[in-house]
Amino acid sequence: MPKVSLRYYRVIMLLGLLGLTAVSVKAQIRLTKEERPKWIDKPAPGCYIGISHRFADETDSRADALNNAKRQIMESLGGIIESEFIDRIIESDGRLESVDAFTDSRIKVVSKNIIPVKPEKTFTEQWQEGKGRKKKILYQTYVAVYFDEAAHRTFMQQMLNETCRLGETQMNSAVALAQKGNVFLAIDQIKSAGKHLQPLTEITGLAPEDLSAIKQLSEQMLNRIVTLQNAIRIESHGDKQTTKWGQALAGPLVVEVFWQEDSVRYPIPGLPVEFVLHSGKALFNPNSQTDEHGQAFCSVREISTPAKVEFEARVAFPTGYAVAQSGARFTLLPDNKAIIRVVETNLGQPVEIPALGNLLMQKLTRAGFSILETNPFGALTDTQIESLSPAAIQQKTADSGADLILLAAVSSDLPNRVQDGFYFARARGALKVYSIAKQAVVGNYLIEDKNAGNSPENAGTKAIKKVSDALVQRLVNELGL
Repeated sequence: MPKVSLRYYRVIMLLGLLGLTAVSVKAQIRLTKEERPKWIDKPAPGCYIGISHRFADETDSRADALNNAKRQIMESLGGIIESEFIDRIIESDGRLESVDAFTDSRIKVVSKNIIPVKPEKTFTEQWQEGKGRKKKILYQTYVAVYFDEAAHRTFMQQMLNETCRLGETQMNSAVALAQKGNVFLAIDQIKSAGKHLQPLTEITGLAPEDLSAIKQLSEQMLNRIVTLQNAIRIESHGDKQTTKWGQALAGPLVVEVFWQEDSVRYPIPGLPVEFVLHSGKALFNPNSQTDEHGQAFCSVREISTPAKVEFEARVAFPTGYAVAQSGARFTLLPDNKAIIRVVETNLGQPVEIPALGNLLMQKLTRAGFSILETNPFGALTDTQIESLSPAAIQQKTADSGADLILLAAVSSDLPNRVQDGFYFARARGALKVYSIAKQAVVGNYLIEDKNAGNSPENAGTKAIKKVSDALVQRLVNELGL
């Protein structure tokens, strides 16, 4: 122990006691005529001077002086023993259990090396407090306790060995925790063990090989933490499933969270998981956290769009951990087929370029539908389309492979001539949408409107286009196509 440290501590201690005497025991008088020995003011190297408070019992003052010396020895170790434990260790003579395994192990080493120390020299003073009948005789004791370099080295070696042994034990038990799914508890345990190693590296007088052993163990702990965090995996199941508009998804979306060592997977239960719809429309029921198998599920009970649907599963890991992956994406691919039958006439004549038919094909194709060429409705007239029953539609398309049937008719009437080069024509359009999965008509629209043109044919064409646009817009708004 360096002399500067001992002198500094001794000065502070003496000043404290003198200050205490000046404030709280002003009436005390020293009765001992003998001068204090020089070893109190000039302690030898490795010598700790314990100074007691003043007690009515000499035995108490001797015990307090010895405890004061023990306290100095422990505090001189630079934080190896937490300060809040020092008094408790001394008061219990080392028979103390803490909630921390590292503190317990250090208490054992302290109990073996420091608690049993005995004073080499002792000097007791008598003091009188008060006068007359109220006077008291008090005792104050000084002790010299040797804890020299050899004792310190032995103590430190035991402390080092015990701490490193416990650190390795903690690291091995952390792996066992991770294998039970408690990977974050395992990481915390290793971090805590690493913090207990740090004070050892700050103690002076450690042999280079001892310091190297501590640093090597610290590096192993840091590497183990990185390994644990990097080995956390998120795997998705149910990606790239095909969807049918209006139907449930065949299988659930599954997120599996686990810690992997070599080829063995250890599931991590109890992690919150949020399933978020990124694109498309769907009705779904997610569960909120991973189960005992490390899995969280999301059942999609209805696909509400014929287009591509995308989900994201977000895993909420505890804060303070460097987990590389935090979620998974799911892309569901549409596999919808449609039959379109449109009867379109302008001024009673079939049109060469059908406006409504082209609009419906463009909209459905962009939405993810495949248009079937086989069409069992080729012979239907506009009147028959409007009056066709759901049962008749189902019967005609049961084996067609279609998911959606669109039957439409649009026609224009003879226009009204306002003047040369200016005509008004009225058009009427009907659109019936039938779902094979629901075996029901899911959309039935009827729109009439008029438009102007520079000839009868032009006015009829514009009226048909206006009605066709309105019908397709109704389809998009109400069915989400």
